[in-house]
Amino acid sequence: MAKRPHRRGRLRGWVGYLLSFFLGVLLALGGYAYLTLEKPHGPETFSQKVFLVDQIIQSQLYEIGIPRKDILLQQSASKKGRGFVWKESILKIQVSRTLPFSVIEEHLKRGLSPLGKAVVVQSSQSTESLQVDIKVQNRTTHRLAFIMPQTTTEKAGPRPKLALVIDDLGGEMPIATELLQWDLPLTFSILPFTAHAKTIAREAHQKGKEVILHVPMEPHGYPKVKPGEGVLLERMDAESLRRQLSKNIEAIPHVKGASNHMGSRLMEDSEKVKIILSELKRRDLFFLDSRTTPQTVGLQVAQGLGMKAMERSLFIDHSLHEEDIKEKIEKLIQLSLSNGRAIGIGHPHPETIKSLKEMLPKIKEKGIEIVPLSSLME
Repeated sequence: MAKRPHRRGRLRGWVGYLLSFFLGVLLALGGYAYLTLEKPHGPETFSQKVFLVDQIIQSQLYEIGIPRKDILLQQSASKKGRGFVWKESILKIQVSRTLPFSVIEEHLKRGLSPLGKAVVVQSSQSTESLQVDIKVQNRTTHRLAFIMPQTTTEKAGPRPKLALVIDDLGGEMPIATELLQWDLPLTFSILPFTAHAKTIAREAHQKGKEVILHVPMEPHGYPKVKPGEGVLLERMDAESLRRQLSKNIEAIPHVKGASNHMGSRLMEDSEKVKIILSELKRRDLFFLDSRTTPQTVGLQVAQGLGMKAMERSLFIDHSLHEEDIKEKIEKLIQLSLSNGRAIGIGHPHPETIKSLKEMLPKIKEKGIEIVPLSSLME
């Protein structure tokens, strides 16, 4: 009779042991799942993951040896899905033909792997390109396109062209003298009746640079805002406009065309603009509309007359901060690459000249040809 309690005690011990074992297994499995499986994340955690992906991409590009200058395009687009809004980053990157796509893909996957299953890398490639899409929590947050440069054996299209026009020349000599030494077909836009107008025009012509007349025209705010001597005014009749324009043209030797200086008021008057452009056409001169007003009718009237004319693409130095000027030149480069041509207008400021000089290697590196303004006229 004394043995029965002992058996029951042993039985209870085995049951307790088994319960403890299974509980331990369940806890271990639960802990493993907690540590390895992705849990739902809120917007803040999602943003942190995206930020980390950004940093890893930049570090991997650096590690692979891809310089920032080879990032041809970097932009973002807003995306929305299931009540969630996020930014999708788009990068277009040129890579050397000696760098295998497999190496790029391997580096990106290895760099992103510590972020866990919430981050997925998908890739596809052809002979000339590698496309890498990165998803965070099933949302595409990064699209990277790696492309090979054109080989010399491939048939290249026409080179993109860029005309650089320097406005408001004639008042001073130092900057004009420096620009005359540049081995570039810059276009000199010269104000009439200024102290050094004739000298600069003659020397520019001798050095093979194009000369155009920068025609002073009435702006909004005249006469408080002064365009300078030789201004064409809204109140002038047809004969007065032609007479003053003729004097302006005769004041500058070797002119090939003309552009408007100021003129935000006059360039909105199609009747007056037609008189001015008709005279320019009669003299076989082209016209560059500086677009000093959004309501300009310059190009429209010129096309109606069948004369050669274009509009400027950008003013590069509204701001005289060198970084701002370089940013504008960068935009000018992109316009030339995307449209095949672009026209940039700058002014004789030391900051403009310094920024242009520093950006010229990049313009050439992109395969852009700097040309006289007349070669872009239609």
